[in-house]
Amino acid sequence: MSRSTNAVLLSALVLPGAGHLYLKHYPRGAVLIVSSLACLGVLVERAVQQASIVLDKLASEGDMVDPGRLADLVAQTSNGPGSLVVTVASLVLAGCWVIGIVDAYRLGKASPTTR
Repeated sequence: MSRSTNAVLLSALVLPGAGHLYLKHYPRGAVLIVSSLACLGVLVERAVQQASIVLDKLASEGDMVDPGRLADLVAQTSNGPGSLVVTVASLVLAGCWVIGIVDAYRLGKASPTTR
């Protein structure tokens, strides 16, 4: 496989910026990796917060878990004040992924083909 293909696969399937590290473009790779991990951290933290809120509400009700009630609680917590943060983090993560793939391909094609 060519260097550009390997770099694209790393950036697409592992983490944005991994292909840049493979191509030895460390500063670009580091920026993409740090940005992606920060966004993932925000998304995971928000998901844990929402799960905690839902579980607390379910525990306070004390009855059997009704799937309809569970869906209502999840919908209420996902539309809360942190939903803008989740949206922005998701968009930035998607942007990092696209930029990582396209830039890794471009850099891989421009770099010498020594293996």
